[in-house]
Amino acid sequence: MDELDPNEPAWTYKGWPHRPPGTSLNDIVGERLNLFDDDFLFPVASVSTESLEHNLSTMARFCRDHQVSLAPHAKTTMSPEIIDRQLAAGAWAITAATASQAITFRSFGVDRILIAHQVVDPAAVRWIASEMERYPDVQIMCLVDSLEAVRAMTEALDDSPTDRPIDVLLELGVVDGRSGCRTVEGAVDVARAIEASDRLRLVGVEGYEGMIPTPEHDLAPVDSFLTDVGRLAVQLDSLNLFEGVDEIILTAGGSMFPDRAVAVLGQLEDLSTRTRVVIRSGCYVTHDSMMYTHGGPFGNRAPMDGYPSLRAALMVWAYVVSRPQDDLAILGFGKRDASYDVDLPRPLTIRRSGSQRAVDGGLEVFSLNDQHAYVRVSPGFDLAVGDIVGCGISHPCSTFDRWRALPLIDQSFEVVGAIRTFF
Repeated sequence: MDELDPNEPAWTYKGWPHRPPGTSLNDIVGERLNLFDDDFLFPVASVSTESLEHNLSTMARFCRDHQVSLAPHAKTTMSPEIIDRQLAAGAWAITAATASQAITFRSFGVDRILIAHQVVDPAAVRWIASEMERYPDVQIMCLVDSLEAVRAMTEALDDSPTDRPIDVLLELGVVDGRSGCRTVEGAVDVARAIEASDRLRLVGVEGYEGMIPTPEHDLAPVDSFLTDVGRLAVQLDSLNLFEGVDEIILTAGGSMFPDRAVAVLGQLEDLSTRTRVVIRSGCYVTHDSMMYTHGGPFGNRAPMDGYPSLRAALMVWAYVVSRPQDDLAILGFGKRDASYDVDLPRPLTIRRSGSQRAVDGGLEVFSLNDQHAYVRVSPGFDLAVGDIVGCGISHPCSTFDRWRALPLIDQSFEVVGAIRTFF
């Protein structure tokens, strides 16, 4: 991470205390401030260090116990501090969504990157090739799902060295889903085109099951799709289309169904070469208070025998700035500060004069403006201007990208570090 500047002026990070010119974020972290007793400027999004470490260790143990690898999708946080922790906990690789994100992760010092996306723009293709040519120990993989993509990548590499082809995974998709071959037959045709290219090497099969509808938690469609991913790998292997690779990579398992990917792909035994099953959960690291708590593994959908539930590590804190009506409060945060693409933030706790109490359903955010949250207040609920309300969020990806640095706090709300983001 030598290219990162830890001494960027503190004023470039919203929410952090105001300090004289020349004061850095590191300087403020070194003051060991308290989130509520010192001069933070609200709203503030914080990350609990205890919950973060709990989630890291829980997922790492789950992967070890089931003999699968983890390549966490780091688009969730784009944070060097969190990625460092994920790698230290045993992550095999880091997943990116774009070549730009992969460049950022290389600046963080990440040596193995899976771009879980098609890469067809020539500049991005050439960057992958040049980066691996420059650094022999670096591996950067991406996805392919069409003959046109194979052709575009091959043509982009016309002037590149041929001694190290780009590793690609063949993507299988679902009808009306995102990218990915829609049929096994079509996928085999793409695999043959990859084999014919001296610039690409087929190293595995990829699928993304997170967008498959599961009404009333019926996981049969998810399992059926994951079974097809495994069957495609078996068929490609039988056609010798993985010839020359040390291991065949099978990867699926976003943040919603990694348990199903482990259960289905982890049972595959019909391949001629060692298989590495890779799950790509990203949101597990901070979890959330709604989407993944209700629908994901390690939560209400699938309490895991022998594993504790993941914990919501991410909170957004804001003052009550107005009580214009008995049934209405306005909080001083909005769309610029918290995710709202899946669920609106949920008030969980209230602080007043140094004490804290649970909301217990007495408040509900029902609308957001850019900087205001509209909160419905239950009859008789005690809430005053100047109270601080802590809100849980849904889908952490869309909260992290609103903050350049989040205070990392302990159980006493003491600031023990900073989580920077580079979106």
